[in-house]
Amino acid sequence: MDIARILFASTLMLLSAAAAAEDFDGSKPLICASVDAYSCVSGQSCVAASAEELNVPEFFRINFAEKTVSAKRPDGQDGTTEIQTFQVHEGELVLQGTQGGRGWTAAITQGSGKMALSAVGDRIAFVIFGACTPLE
Repeated sequence: MDIARILFASTLMLLSAAAAAEDFDGSKPLICASVDAYSCVSGQSCVAASAEELNVPEFFRINFAEKTVSAKRPDGQDGTTEIQTFQVHEGELVLQGTQGGRGWTAAITQGSGKMALSAVGDRIAFVIFGACTPLE
């Protein structure tokens, strides 16, 4: 391979990574899916459970313009919570808020859209791993 082809391929990879980062910079609404879920109680081991068993949404929408996260829980209850802060830090889009006496944080990797979310309260925590994609 000559140097021109290597430079061209490298430029395409950089542009692709930059485009993916733009999808997860807080400028576009997202839809996220819960893939793995865990419930942790102080003094006990964390237990893997389905989103339905924990009554956490399987899918939720993030609207940065309105600073909200909205979803329907498996029990049918609609819910919306306020995003109190969000910022990009070291390749992660980090969101934080509170709801129902619990604090929550979500981190979405800019390059891939992979997500980790935790909600913590009095001696209990929920951890959810999933993925997000932009809503077009």
